Amino acid sequence: MSGLERIEQFKGVHAGKRLFILASGPSLQDHDLSRLERRIVMGLNRSFLAYPDTHYHCCMDQRLFDLHEDLMRRTRFLFTLEGRPWGIPMKLLGSEGFSLDLQQGVYSGYTISYLALQVAVYMGFSEVFYVGLDLAHKGGNTHFFGNDFHSRNHETTEFPKMARMLEYGAQVLTDKGIRVCNCSPTSTLDCFERVSFEYAVSL
Repeated sequence: MSGLERIEQFKGVHAGKRLFILASGPSLQDHDLSRLERRIVMGLNRSFLAYPDTHYHCCMDQRLFDLHEDLMRRTRFLFTLEGRPWGIPMKLLGSEGFSLDLQQGVYSGYTISYLALQVAVYMGFSEVFYVGLDLAHKGGNTHFFGNDFHSRNHETTEFPKMARMLEYGAQVLTDKGIRVCNCSPTSTLDCFERVSFEYAVSL
């Protein structure tokens, strides 16, 4: 881990830079992710199945440490919560809120996409582009890799809570002058600026 093992060591390390965050929605498979080469990329949960060569990764889900141990261990820097088997741990402060000081802890926002946004801001990024942040299923698929039984009811049970927190985070970051964009053409979210993936990778 190159000696970087504590969250405070990442504060402001990418000030003013642009970050791509790979979520796990079905639309992730619709993009040519090879175009992210030489970009700073943060993966979430199982996104490494589509694009393993990320700089950073975020995961709260204990199951994935068991299901994908080899791929999880290959990530350069894994941001996670206290109590997980390995990674750079953060204290979970609760579900609702937005932390600007990750030494104190982080809020889950009911989704890893929200935790990742707090990590991105802490590292100093001024532009964030989400890819695969759909908050919508596609046919029988809950994710880009197919169907996850545990997520089958999320459109009615979890997505509304996630959307509410992402809307809250969007307002916090608008007030701070941080640009957050959503490259998903099928996303149900309206809180972030919508742009195409083609536009994002052209910058």
